Amino acid sequence: MFNQYIEKIEDSKSLTLMQKASQLQEEGKNVINLTGGEPDFDTPAIIVDEAVRLLREGDTHYLVGQGLLELREKIAEYEEKENGISCKAENIIMTPGGKFGIFMSVVSLINAGDEVILLAPMWVSYAPIVKACGGVPIICELDFDDKYEIKKEKLEECISEKTKMIIINYPNNPTGKILSEKESGILFDIVKQHQIYLISDEIYNRITFDSKKSISMASYKEIFNRVITVNGFSKSAAMTGWRIGYVIAEKKIVDVMFKLYAHTITGLSPFVQRAALKVFECDLEIKKMRKEYERRRDYFIRELNKIKFLSCLVPEGAFYAWVKIQLPNITKSVELELLERIGVLGVPGSAYGIREKNYIRFSFACDMKTLEQAICRLQRLENEFA
Repeated sequence: MFNQYIEKIEDSKSLTLMQKASQLQEEGKNVINLTGGEPDFDTPAIIVDEAVRLLREGDTHYLVGQGLLELREKIAEYEEKENGISCKAENIIMTPGGKFGIFMSVVSLINAGDEVILLAPMWVSYAPIVKACGGVPIICELDFDDKYEIKKEKLEECISEKTKMIIINYPNNPTGKILSEKESGILFDIVKQHQIYLISDEIYNRITFDSKKSISMASYKEIFNRVITVNGFSKSAAMTGWRIGYVIAEKKIVDVMFKLYAHTITGLSPFVQRAALKVFECDLEIKKMRKEYERRRDYFIRELNKIKFLSCLVPEGAFYAWVKIQLPNITKSVELELLERIGVLGVPGSAYGIREKNYIRFSFACDMKTLEQAICRLQRLENEFA
């Protein structure tokens, strides 16, 4: 017998489709791949050069504990300045990417049968992680027509005596929505009133547009002991392959997490952590990447909304277009219909926890030429379904 929780979780739809797109391209198929969830930029040179230097100097041994103290102190300084999260190095634990940080947070806080509320559309891995930990995902589906605004009454309907946690993600993958002051107030009230935990996945928090900023729930000091913030450098500094993230939480929670941490990963690579200190010298490079995402967004969303059968909200952050597709008389799933008819591949809305089948996520973390080609192909839908 396999572990009953692990055996039943579903595969990652986004990773599966990314692999499928790569396979089709290797076979010589003319496919435009808009499934990816990673920057198309290289890691800034100053970070790469530092890692190479450290490797050549032999910085390849264990670095045990919650992570490099100097890096955790720098993160604490940054988070207080930029996001209003008042924390110290002792509140931070370095993780191999944000995904492991989410898993570690969930498994450290819930017991079998505990319910975890997830706001849909949601990142593909939240529900499987909850299930893998023996928890029960409770889906609170938000509405496209309301621009996916959090409604207190909807959240309240999902709460029961078994509710242990809420997981949120802002800026959101896949919709690009940021967390507003009104919505953060609703979440504050819910957490305080029901004394439940809240995991805030903020991996895209440095990728926001139109001079807007997403609110960090841990900035509310009154509920800091109930909020677990997950972040990292993967998206903002184009460091997906480096696998370095971090979790911020009350010291008591971090201490529990560290027990699992010590018995699983031991610690992060020392040269990766020391090189990551250079992220805080890369404000200009990060700003340039963000501005380029904004330029792509402006073009891609504008052109998508000109196409019959398609409608898309303007993302306030991240690098995804969340598209509602209303094609008449289709018999296959949306992603297969688009792949077979016009050779454009995205991730279907069903992967993000919603019931309706007519949504798809396209990434605009690719060059403008690719986006222009994708628009040309998507425009063919008007003739295909005339």
